[in-house]
Amino acid sequence: MGILDGVANRVKYEMEWKAGNVISDKIAQGAGKVLKPGEADKGKCPKCKKPVTDSSLKFCPNCGQKLQITCAKCNASFPWGTKFCAQCGGALKE
Repeated sequence: MGILDGVANRVKYEMEWKAGNVISDKIAQGAGKVLKPGEADKGKCPKCKKPVTDSSLKFCPNCGQKLQITCAKCNASFPWGTKFCAQCGGALKE
């Protein structure tokens, strides 16, 4: 029975491992659907809420709202809603 117990334990381990991977994959897929604060309007103008598909635009084509924030310390530009500068770490004010 020692050999059969070893095989049974190995099969059990493999099944648990595969089930864990399936669950992990499902969680990862669902994680993209969970909205974080402020992400509900991502890709939309902060003023008129119209879709803005081109992330390189500096102003909304519908209402003229500024879509990029410039860092006061290093003058780097970032999309509206960014909280900190990725270049110098300074806080960005909207």
